[in-house]
This record gives sequence, C-alpha cells and structure tokens, in this order.
Amino acid sequence: MGLLSEGNPLSWTEIKLVLQQIRTYGLDQLVNVFNKYKDRQKDAFLWGDETELTLVRFDHKNKNVRLLLKSHQLLPILSELNKKIDDEAYRITWHPEACDFAIEGVPFQPYGFSSSYFNTVEANMRLRRKQVQRILFEQTDCEYILNISAFPRYGQGQYTYPPIEYGLSYSVEKSLCYSDSLMSPYHPRMKSLLININERRQSKVSINIPIFKDSCTPSPFRDELFKDDPDIKDDHIHLDSSIAGWGCCCLQVTFQGESCKETIHLYDQLLPLCPIMLCLSAACPIWRGYLSDIDCRWNVLSEATDDRTAEEKKQKNFLSRYGLAPLYLADKNKYLNNIDYPVDQYVITKLIDQGMPETLSRHFGHLFIRDPLVIMKELLHLDDDTTSYHFENLNSQVWNSLRLKPPPLNDKSIGWRVEFRPMDIQISDFENAALVVFVALLTRVIITYDLDLTIPISQINENMNIAHHRDSVCREKFYFRCGTYISQMFMNEIINGNKDFLGLVPLVRQYIDEREDMDANTRHTVEQYLLLISKRADGTLLTNASWIRKFVLSQPSYKQDSVVSEEIQYDLIWKMVQIANVHENCPQIEELKMHTHTKLHLK
Repeated sequence: MGLLSEGNPLSWTEIKLVLQQIRTYGLDQLVNVFNKYKDRQKDAFLWGDETELTLVRFDHKNKNVRLLLKSHQLLPILSELNKKIDDEAYRITWHPEACDFAIEGVPFQPYGFSSSYFNTVEANMRLRRKQVQRILFEQTDCEYILNISAFPRYGQGQYTYPPIEYGLSYSVEKSLCYSDSLMSPYHPRMKSLLININERRQSKVSINIPIFKDSCTPSPFRDELFKDDPDIKDDHIHLDSSIAGWGCCCLQVTFQGESCKETIHLYDQLLPLCPIMLCLSAACPIWRGYLSDIDCRWNVLSEATDDRTAEEKKQKNFLSRYGLAPLYLADKNKYLNNIDYPVDQYVITKLIDQGMPETLSRHFGHLFIRDPLVIMKELLHLDDDTTSYHFENLNSQVWNSLRLKPPPLNDKSIGWRVEFRPMDIQISDFENAALVVFVALLTRVIITYDLDLTIPISQINENMNIAHHRDSVCREKFYFRCGTYISQMFMNEIINGNKDFLGLVPLVRQYIDEREDMDANTRHTVEQYLLLISKRADGTLLTNASWIRKFVLSQPSYKQDSVVSEEIQYDLIWKMVQIANVHENCPQIEELKMHTHTKLHLK
C-alpha cells in the first residue's frame, strides 16, 4: 500500500522545478526520523496482510466474463458499512487500487504476538470478500469479487463492463489496448503517477513476455496488433502500458519488529526468501489472452513501472524502481552486496555523519537516486519537525520486493516495519492465509533460532528470474544457504529438507512444538497451511499457475495454439468462483481433507 495522501498533484514539469528542494525535505525528515527512533525498543510484534481483489461480471448467456469497473462505487458504501460495525474483529479497512476493477482489503486492526492470531487470518480474508459480495448480490447475481492475480484476457478485445473505448486517443501512454478509463477515479495519485511516469520516461512502455509454444502455435508467433511496433519481439506477447501491470493483484504482509535492529535483521533474512515465496505463489501464466512461458507477474510489473529514460537504461546497474530489494541493510552482511548499484553519495555521507550505520545509509543513498513521481501541491512545503511526508512519499514510490518502513514522525504508536511484497495472490482464501501465516511463522523462526539465510545479492537476483520460469517449483534449482555453505537446491529440499538442511516447514513445526501457548484449533489450522506449502513444494499439489495452465490445455475448445479464448476464460473464471466460494473442491491445488478451524475472534 502506497501513501494515499489527498490533494492536487503537481505536474511532472512542476515537480522538476522543485526536485532538489523535495530531496532536501525528504533527507532532513529521514534524519529526524532516525534520530528520534533509532533507539526505540520493546515494540510488540504486530503484523497484517493486504489482499488485492478483482471485480468481475459474468454474462452466462453468451459465456463471457468481464472486468467490472465498479470499485469507485463500492468504496464509499464499504467505508460507511464498517463505520457502523462495533465489533472490531468484523471491521475491514478498504483502499482503492490503481484500476477501477480492483480493491484492497486489510484487517481493521493488526494481528498481534499471540499465536491465536494465526487462526484468524483466513476468517478475516473470507469476511473481506463476503462484505463486497453481499453488496454486489443486492444488485445482481452475476457480479463477483475474486482473488485473481492476472485476468487472462486483460488487454484483449472488449474486456470490461461497462465497455470503454480503447486506442491511441484514449491513452496518455498511446496504448492500443489499455485506456485511461481503467484507472480508479477514487485513488488520489494513480492518474498523476501514470502521466508523470510517461513524461519522465519519454518513451512508450514496451513489455515482451515469452509465449508458450504449443504444437499449433505459429512459429514464429507475432502479435499482429503490434506488427508496426519496432519494440515487438517474435515469439513474445506484447504489452504497451503501465496499466497492463498495475491491473495485477498481489498478496503482501507487513511485520513490526521489536526495534530498528531487529527489523533490519528480519529484512535481511527475508530478502533471500522473496524468490522462494514468489515461486510457491506463482499464479500468472496467461497474458492478454495467450498462454505464456512464465508463471509470475513480478518482472512484468517491473517493466510496467519503469520510469527510466533511454540514457538511464544504459547506465550500469541502474534498474527499474520496481524490482528486487537491491541491498542487505546490516553492516555484517555488506560483503554480500556484490552488485554495485548507483547511490547518492551526499545522502550517504550526511546519514553516516548523523550516526546511521554505513550499510543502512547506503540503502537510503540508493533510494534517493529516484525522483518523486507524485507530489501534492498542498503538501509541498511542510514543517519538517512534525511530518515525514516527503520521505514516506519517496519510500512508497520505490516498489521493491521488500520495503523498510521507519516509524512516521507524527505517529508514536507505529514502530519499525518491513513489508514483504513478492507474492502473487491465490485463488482461495485458504491458500492466501497459508502463505501469509507461513511467512509470519518464518519471522518467528528467524528470531527464535537466529537463522541465517543470507546469500549474495547476485544469487537472489538469479533466483528471482528462475522463479518466473514455467513450473519452476518442480523443475528448477535455487541458490540457498545450508548452514555454512550455499548450495543449489530444488524447492522440495528448501521447504521439506534434505540431509544437510532441516527444511523451512520442519523448522516451523519445531517452533510450533515448542510453543506451549498455542491452542489446539490454531495448531490444527497451521498444520493444514504447512501441509499445503509442503505438498506444493514436493509437486503433490500444483501452484495456481500450473493448475491454470493445465485447465486451459484440457479444454475441448482449446486449439493447441496458445490462445485463451473468451469461452475458455469464462469456464476458467467460473471454476475459480466455485473454488473460492467452496462450492467445488479442486484436489489438484487443495486436498479434500485440508479444512481449518479459522475464526474471527481470538480464543
């Protein structure tokens, strides 16, 4: 979730005139934050997830399904609804997403240290969709809210309800497939972000995704809609808009550490887990109506949100502002930062002079090479002693796989946090809860056993790319630390262990066995989640991406040409409705016996 400040956004031309002033404000605010909170300790372990959900509308008579542009109507209703609910366990906080067919739900209050919270996550996720679904069903029985990481035919033909116009004159990016009308009118900064990224980049978005070559796929495959585009590649699906990536939905989770030191330790240990969890959550095999040869959304979003100019792209290691977290933060791990990313040396020097450790200073020195892309006119000149707006604004506009979130100056109740961002959202609430709770439990394992998972940044980068490969969960090896050495291991070994490494799931089970305060219902629920993770890693259960691909390939109307037709999409999304609402079982992704004792209230 980015910073959702309201106001009148400056144009890119206006921002360029005050860039240095904004950086000065942001740096001064960061110094104030660090000096105020560097020694803060004994904060409680608080955490919470964010689910980005998709609205769809079915036309059963004609066997098609469209993205429903309706979040701007739902958000005010949901806000008023939750204001009237007295029991906080039943309240949800709702936020707009970039596109009007998506909406974000988070728990009203963060989860806490008690192990019983692990048993409330899935119930809370169910409640989110239930709140929206009830409103939709009051108007029609053909509209649904679902967990869809990437809508299969997003950008192909007519794909929204109500229909909107497409073409060069309907897009500030000059996109052929994605209209500005897709953007949420309720989001305070996304339209401005779209315009300013486009103006700063000074070129069209060009994303090329390798196509899945089936027996009847043309060779070479050429995306005919873009036949005159010089950036198109043979045997690739082409996307030409930032909105193509921003329409994806993900699953994120944020953890508050006991102190700055503990949060930095968690950050460094979670960094090698980003590609591991991306691989386990893979859910995006279809792009613009074609089967692709990748399984995840991450690299697509990286290209979609890339604001670099042509000259900046030529600079060594100057990468997209949406990408893998580039650096470890603790001084003891700086030797693993083996890629020389560009930094603002003035920022580093000033922060070190203020007492900030060198490696953490370098993290912020890299952050400050970015330009702020959205600034609200009303918030341009503020009293730096009372707000950290400019620093938080810049920090929230760099979308790495992890985000270090220092406490805001104007809210003493919030501590140091790390946001875990790589995962694709899953079809069912059960799967989403399993991933979230697994990562939450891993943070406890890391702290309790002083686990060291660190490997060189270059190897994490390689793992991140490998995680995108088709069926990487079963077919690929990943760099991973086994005690004192680093090895290339299959996902099954990383999760379930081998002769040299106990495995992440057995480590979590060991931690649970040592917790005397965990009640029987929570133990049962968590064990179901661990079974899902374990069986997905060993290939017994499929990732969402593998299941979606197999579903398409098995359809009678599929012509072995990599094309996902309207009819196939309709059947696929309707099947996802049945799975998500527990009307049908899908033993390929969840075993029949995997049921939990989840509930909204703590025991």
